[in-house]
Amino acid sequence: MSPAVAVGIWSVAQLIPSPLLVVGKEHVGGGVRWQLTPLLYSFGIAERPVRSFLVSPIARHSGSVELHVSPEWACCAPDERSSWLVRAGLRLYLPLLEHGEKLSWSVGASYYRTAGARGDNGGSADLGLFTFHGAFGLNVTVSPWLTRREVITALTIRLF
Repeated sequence: MSPAVAVGIWSVAQLIPSPLLVVGKEHVGGGVRWQLTPLLYSFGIAERPVRSFLVSPIARHSGSVELHVSPEWACCAPDERSSWLVRAGLRLYLPLLEHGEKLSWSVGASYYRTAGARGDNGGSADLGLFTFHGAFGLNVTVSPWLTRREVITALTIRLF
């Protein structure tokens, strides 16, 4: 496969969002999240341990640390505010079974900023469990100060 075709396929795959279950005080809603990985260091592989944007599942789930940026729409912001927000943070991936190909987990921390003139910001922590070569996972993000969106559970879909 040529590099141009690989980048094209990767770009289209990045448009597929991960669905969210958003839980807040006396509120349950939905949302969508995307993720970009501008930088990843894999300590689970020897060949090309530093990756940017296009990251193979084995590099991520065999053991790695990544810098990620995640735009998301998480229903339902209070007081007519925008439900859009962006997160930036660090995440550690560790393998559990078969070098992470069958099962891996992650722990991370991020900073979020909500959209709009009255944008809020704060910290979050997340914990994830991944399977099928990292293509599918469940990730729980806790943001105690993100009103009506304190706990967000994502069905993570990552084809690359």
